[in-house]
Amino acid sequence: MPAELPPALRPLIEMSLGTPVRGAARLTGGDINDVYRLHTDRGEVVLKASRRGLPGLFAAEAEGLARLRAPGVLTVPEVIAHGDAPGGWAYLLLEYLTPAAPTPADEEALGRGLAALHGVTAPQFGGGADNFFGALPQINAPAPTAAGFYWTSRLEPQLRRAQRLLGPADLARFGALRARLDTLIPAEPPALVHGDLWHGNVLYSTRGPALIDPAVAFSHREVDLALLRLFGPVPARVMAAYGEARPLAPGWPARVPLWNLYPLLAHLNMFGAGYLGRVRAALEQALDPA
Repeated sequence: MPAELPPALRPLIEMSLGTPVRGAARLTGGDINDVYRLHTDRGEVVLKASRRGLPGLFAAEAEGLARLRAPGVLTVPEVIAHGDAPGGWAYLLLEYLTPAAPTPADEEALGRGLAALHGVTAPQFGGGADNFFGALPQINAPAPTAAGFYWTSRLEPQLRRAQRLLGPADLARFGALRARLDTLIPAEPPALVHGDLWHGNVLYSTRGPALIDPAVAFSHREVDLALLRLFGPVPARVMAAYGEARPLAPGWPARVPLWNLYPLLAHLNMFGAGYLGRVRAALEQALDPA
């Protein structure tokens, strides 16, 4: 739908683009930020804008997109510019990708591309710059094991934020999980992960499957595949192509609730107690994998 850009942003946007903005339309998916499709003389671009007072949010997103683009295995929108504007605004300008209905070949390409992305490794888990998961700060402290990284940089910070919503019994169960993490997570090298790969952050475009809105880290690769399942099923072709290119450790579906505890706790902290039931269910499944 047609939209007006915030007046404080327009001069900076036009200066960054080197051309006037001829029109703007809001795009869906802006739970955290305002998202626009801009019509300009240089073509279509995407603007993400925020007044949420989260310093470094768009700089972190730009860095994450650059990391995902570097291997050249999946389409990732190019960053045009990012910065701050008067009135507490921050902005990010991105290449616009034309959406397209997914084909079987696209689904297979997504699976193979994720497998290739996960082949990018590092000497340790974490270790990159801190960034964001949605509107929440995300720590990427270095750790020698996947279990240590998952507890220290993922679950523990969210549990501290969720104290007001979790009871003593919940915290005791998380304590039991902590004691068992090393036995629940299969040993694998750190993998470059998107980090927030629910299906809304996969865009099927005229240039093939694309990744947007990352929360990158060097983590266990199963976190991406679990997040794909968080809000719905994953196309069978995606998983078949992934498994053919980079087979998963036995029993990985039983670990999906374990990995999804992190995004569920984050949603609990961002959106409230409506997610508490899913957190508790995932915790019990993680402690007693089928």
